Amino acid sequence: MMRDIVPDDFSLPLAVTDFIPVFFFGAGMLLIGKHLSSMLFSIGACVCLLSGLLKVLWKIIVVLKKKNIWPLFIQMRILMPLGFLMMLIGLIISRNSISLSSFCHSVFQLPSGIFFAITILGMILMSVFAVKLDSSDSRNNWLEEITNSIAQIALFIGLLLL
Repeated sequence: MMRDIVPDDFSLPLAVTDFIPVFFFGAGMLLIGKHLSSMLFSIGACVCLLSGLLKVLWKIIVVLKKKNIWPLFIQMRILMPLGFLMMLIGLIISRNSISLSSFCHSVFQLPSGIFFAITILGMILMSVFAVKLDSSDSRNNWLEEITNSIAQIALFIGLLLL
């Protein structure tokens, strides 16, 4: 999306739907964070959560004010990778606080494995969408939001089942 584009076909239901994956991502990271003793992981998760909330705010402003507040849109390209990097480093540093073999065994067991597979498929699709789809088109945004919501809900359920 370009700085000067204001998507005119975004709707409030689309903007509110954008909150669903943000909520379930945050809830899932809380579940993981409870088992880790990593402040870096928690900070990274908070950075990602904040970035997602800012993107929701951006969509709400686009819908209600018909303005593209560019920093609210573009921040995801900076904050999300930074947050995920911090989470990854936090996981690596705190790997001794969890049994990696036990965790991997649990991830691949049924039924949690089905939910983690859905999550992985959803994230692969989201990566393809980021490259191939025009994010200023509302139909593409609906596809992205539904896919991301399903993936984040599946991640949350998979984590609950561990």
